[in-house]
Amino acid sequence: MTPVRITELVVGGFRNLQGVRLTPDARANVLLGANGQGKTSILEAIDYAASLRSFRGATRAQLVGHEADAAQVLLRVEGAGLSHEYRVKLTRTTRDILLDGKRPERAVEYFGGAACVVFQPGDLELVLGGPDVRRRLLDRILVRVVDGYGEALKSYAKALRARNMLLRERHPDLRAVQAYDFPLARFGAAVVRARESVVGELVRAAQAALGEIMKSSEIISVAYRAKAPGDQVAYAAMLASAVHNDLARRTTQIGPHADDLTLTWSGRPARVVASQGQTRSLALALRLAELHVIEGRTKTTPALLLDDVSSELDRGRIERLFAMVTRLGAQVWVTTTDPAIASLLPRAKRFEVTDGKVAPAPPSSLSP
Repeated sequence: MTPVRITELVVGGFRNLQGVRLTPDARANVLLGANGQGKTSILEAIDYAASLRSFRGATRAQLVGHEADAAQVLLRVEGAGLSHEYRVKLTRTTRDILLDGKRPERAVEYFGGAACVVFQPGDLELVLGGPDVRRRLLDRILVRVVDGYGEALKSYAKALRARNMLLRERHPDLRAVQAYDFPLARFGAAVVRARESVVGELVRAAQAALGEIMKSSEIISVAYRAKAPGDQVAYAAMLASAVHNDLARRTTQIGPHADDLTLTWSGRPARVVASQGQTRSLALALRLAELHVIEGRTKTTPALLLDDVSSELDRGRIERLFAMVTRLGAQVWVTTTDPAIASLLPRAKRFEVTDGKVAPAPPSSLSP
C-alpha cells in the first residue's frame, strides 16, 4: 500500500489561522497547545482541502476568519510516485478549487488523491446520532473509491430538491412531480447499489479494529437499511406507487436520503446498550474501517487526523491505536493539550499552536 503523505501545508485566513506554513514529518506529527488556539482548525483546513467539507459542519462564511476577506489553503501531497497540489480559496459566498493548477473535472479525481480520515469528538454521533451522520460516512468513503458516485449523489440531491419543491406547492402538479421519477430512480438506484457494496467491507474492518483497540470479543453488526431498491426499474415503480402518499405528506419519502446504517452491539442497538467508552471505541473503529476500505479499494493509505484524542480515549487505547497506525504506515496528525500523549509518538514532529500561529515546539513542551 502507498501512504498519502502531506508534504506541505500553507493556510491563511481560515478560522483564526494566519501565516501557517508547515513542512510535516512523513509519518507522525503532533500539534500541542491549549484549547482554543487553532489545533483543530489546522486539521479542519487539511481535510477541507481534501474533501471540500468541514468535519465540524461549518459553512463557508464560518470558515473565513472574522478579520479576513478570504481564506486560502494550499496542500501538497505525495503518493504512488505522484505529487499533487490542492488549492482552495474561500470567501463568505464563493469557493474556487484547483488541482495541480486546473479545475478538476471528476469528483473521484479530486477526492482520491489526498484522502484523509478524521477522528474527532463529534464522531460519537456516528453511534448516538441520526441516520444522516452515518449516511455521510458511507458517502465520504464512496466518493473516493467509486468513479461517478459523487456525480450520482449530486444529481440525485438536485432532482430530490426539485421534486420536493413541487410537492410543497399549494396545488402540486402530479405530472410535474412524476417527471422527476426517472432521474431519481436512475441516480438513486446507483447510490443504493454503491452503498450496499461497501457495507460488508466496512463491518469486517470495524470488527477487527474494535477487537484490537478494546481487546474485546463483542460482536458488532453494521447493516444498510435501504428504503428503495438498487434496481432502477423497481425503484421507479416504487416511486410511482408512493406518489399519492408523497403528495399527502408533501415530501419524497423513499430513497437513499431516508436510508440508515444501523449499528448493533451483541445483537442490541449500540446507541442504547454501549457505554460511553464503548461508544468512543466503536466510533473510532468505524473511522479505522473507513481508512481500511479506502486503502483496500485504492491501494493507497489515507492520512489519519486524530483530533483531541486524549479526551476521547484512555491511555491504553491510545497506545494500542498508535501501535496500529504505526503498522499501517499512515501519516498521522494528532492534536492534544497533553505533552504526555505526544511522548507516545517519540519520533513525531511536534508543533506548538498559539493564537492561530504554529511554530516548532520548544524542548520544554516535549516531555510529560
